[in-house]
Amino acid sequence: MIIGVFADGLDRIPQEYRPSKLTLLPWIGSIQKVEESTQLNLDRTRELVSLVLKAGYKNCVLKGVAMALYYPEPLHRQCGDIDLWVNGKRKDVMMSLRAKGWQTSHILWHTVNANVFEDVLVEIHFHPAWLWNPWHNKRLQRFFESHKEKMMADEDERLGFARPTVEFDAVFSLVHTFRHFVAEGVALRHIVDYFYIMRKLREGDDDVLHHTSYIIIHQLGMGKFAGAMMWVLSYVCGMPRECLLCEPNEKEGRFLLKEITQGRNPEDSGTDGIWARYWMMAKHYPTEVLWMMPWKIWHRWWRARYRGGE
Repeated sequence: MIIGVFADGLDRIPQEYRPSKLTLLPWIGSIQKVEESTQLNLDRTRELVSLVLKAGYKNCVLKGVAMALYYPEPLHRQCGDIDLWVNGKRKDVMMSLRAKGWQTSHILWHTVNANVFEDVLVEIHFHPAWLWNPWHNKRLQRFFESHKEKMMADEDERLGFARPTVEFDAVFSLVHTFRHFVAEGVALRHIVDYFYIMRKLREGDDDVLHHTSYIIIHQLGMGKFAGAMMWVLSYVCGMPRECLLCEPNEKEGRFLLKEITQGRNPEDSGTDGIWARYWMMAKHYPTEVLWMMPWKIWHRWWRARYRGGE
């Protein structure tokens, strides 16, 4: 994802220090591929939004090309699948998907995969994200519900579909990154996304937005992780203090940075590796991690009960 960001930096290097043309050619080729991939994602997103709106469901695009607008060169932000938050009852939405001939798979409490396009994966979201701690998750879902109407009503003229506000992304993206960090492994691309969110949030010198966003994050039990993110943004990205949500937490920040640089995925180490990671994470974030197993048990029961979303 960040190859485009690095490539943009090459333009700022004085000519006498720039790499040779032979070195730059592979970069140029990679950038072109990123641009083509992001443009394809944008085109498919517009198609998907139109189809879902015609089916009668308001929606909002999460991450992906919606996030790309925070970047100086939006097409240089590489995108993966399309994440679409749909406003509708799960059963009704699932019936509509299948009525269109779209096969569904990997049905989870918050999302379902829909086979809409052959060249881009689609995830339909009923909830943008979740937390394992039931009390924190309840607050998070209330936050999402309180923003749903606005998120799905305001169409971005540049994109042609609705996207989140930066205040929403300041909370949503941090939760998304935290869940990756604990359960799957976090990458530098998550940090770069949040860097641009923080920079956008700070535009206009609005301390109220910063303060409000941090209050919500703190209420979700994410204060320590927010401090870790702020340290990494400051240490790695050079983000100035006035752009940070809260005081940087160096201890947790160094732990986060270590996990980023090692690039480990616990699933690659089998069951022992997964449990070792959970135990390590429980020492840092016990109020969330200790609820993971109860959540998994409940979620397995939920999936069995709904039998594919029926």
